Amino acid sequence: MRQIERGEQSAPRAARRTLVATLCVAPLVLPWHQAAAQDAAYPAKPVRIVYPFAAGGGGDLMSRTLAAELTRELKESFIVDNRTGGNGNIGTEIVARAPADGHTLLMTTNATIAINPQLFKKVVTYDPVKDFAPISLVASQPFALVLHPAVPAKNVAELISLARAKPGTLNYASSGSGGGAHLAGEMLKTFAGIDITHIPYKGSNPALGALTGGQVQFMFVAILAAMPFVEQGKLRAIAVSTSRRNPAVPNLPAVSETAGLEKFESDLWYGFLAPAKTPAAIIERLNAATRVALARPEVKARFEPSGTVLVGSTPAEFAAAIRADIARWGTVISTAKITPEY
Repeated sequence: MRQIERGEQSAPRAARRTLVATLCVAPLVLPWHQAAAQDAAYPAKPVRIVYPFAAGGGGDLMSRTLAAELTRELKESFIVDNRTGGNGNIGTEIVARAPADGHTLLMTTNATIAINPQLFKKVVTYDPVKDFAPISLVASQPFALVLHPAVPAKNVAELISLARAKPGTLNYASSGSGGGAHLAGEMLKTFAGIDITHIPYKGSNPALGALTGGQVQFMFVAILAAMPFVEQGKLRAIAVSTSRRNPAVPNLPAVSETAGLEKFESDLWYGFLAPAKTPAAIIERLNAATRVALARPEVKARFEPSGTVLVGSTPAEFAAAIRADIARWGTVISTAKITPEY
């Protein structure tokens, strides 16, 4: 297996890190009035936001919150439509083939846009770049790196030392092959040059059950899911996966603070897209309304305590972030020879 060179992805990562770190406080300087003048009729009817995963999770809450805020801002109903199946591919495909009039939109994650097209090549029929018009990067969430308390490591450097001392003996769990948590583990494996074994489970809850039960030694998992176990002493958190510390857990270092892992970065992001060829005036109007919504104090208060960083970007900046993620995860997938479970 070829180890990823640590500087190999530094340019796209640096651009994306700057985006997430600065855009959440960027001023709203979009041509709202110009866009409104160009397409004053939009929206002309209720707008469907397809979320390609099940109701009830964090992404669904994000979708419904954004839908309510856009309804308030644009004076027309925005309705969330959960279209599950195929690891998010079914709902994503629906939007890719929908009329490009701004009345069918997609709220999704980097899994469906940056990962699935490279991992499920035989079943994914949409092109993540050519078939969509980016509206805005909405939010970013880090993974927490958590260990079973029996693992004698208090930080990332000690975990790596343990893995090097006992190659092939440490197992890490994930919520499934090809997901963000799995890829974060593979990135750690290749960047640190360690021999660890991936054990996939069918969801985060079974994976956390295996970890708290001692069947595996560590995993990357969403902060919101991990912290109750950490607070109960059932797990030990040693890092977050993003390039910077997270405001919700400021005392938890980033993996990238470890010597030799300065280029490490893995997160779950949510993004808002339309079908390709949607008129620019509609994209601009949706972008401006989205950024207004994400800046509202009540929206921040709903998400930031869970570790979610609300962003709000221009369409061009989101397009650049998508391309950077495609390049980054494509390298991890090919280097680690990751194949889907089906």
